[in-house]
Amino acid sequence: MLITVTSHKGGVGKTVSAIHLAAFFVREFGEGSTVLVDTDPNGSALEWAQRGKLPFPVVEPQAEPGDEEHVVLDSQGRLHGEDLEAAVEESDLLVVPTTPEALALNALMLFVEDLERIGRRTDYRVLLTMVPWWNLSGTRARKALEAEGVPLFEGEIRRREAFQAAALRGVPIYDVNERRARQGWEDYEKVGREVLRLR
Repeated sequence: MLITVTSHKGGVGKTVSAIHLAAFFVREFGEGSTVLVDTDPNGSALEWAQRGKLPFPVVEPQAEPGDEEHVVLDSQGRLHGEDLEAAVEESDLLVVPTTPEALALNALMLFVEDLERIGRRTDYRVLLTMVPWWNLSGTRARKALEAEGVPLFEGEIRRREAFQAAALRGVPIYDVNERRARQGWEDYEKVGREVLRLR
């Protein structure tokens, strides 16, 4: 299964989502089952891996392909034109993270328009990330996107400081011994199970 994690806006949890979906696949299917390909020029996933230890390899796009069953691509920001067409053609699923803020949702709708413009059907799901637990912005964003017919994951990723700690230490969030880290991992487990149901 090839999953591309992409977004038209930075700072919405694209790399965090790619890392944790890959970690979910390893836990489900075992060591050697999954590779993450960092195609983002920023190289955020590669830096994450270099700072610590991840349970899967993170490679550059020019790396020789392995025999992993699951490939997660952390894409460059704002795929468009031929790059977006290639992602649609090659991917089994596009995972599109967005925060519930208005600017992020505006960028998301531009992505949806770009998908419609290239005229090819692909399976994609929007993942609400960094959802505050202290207000209803996530609920409002979900209702607005559903009204527009945008496909969403049932699960969402709540805002957790432990994700920052995981990035700094170069590990998945389940290896962070901080308050509510477990809940952050449980959020991604729920999304991972949804991905498997879409296969």
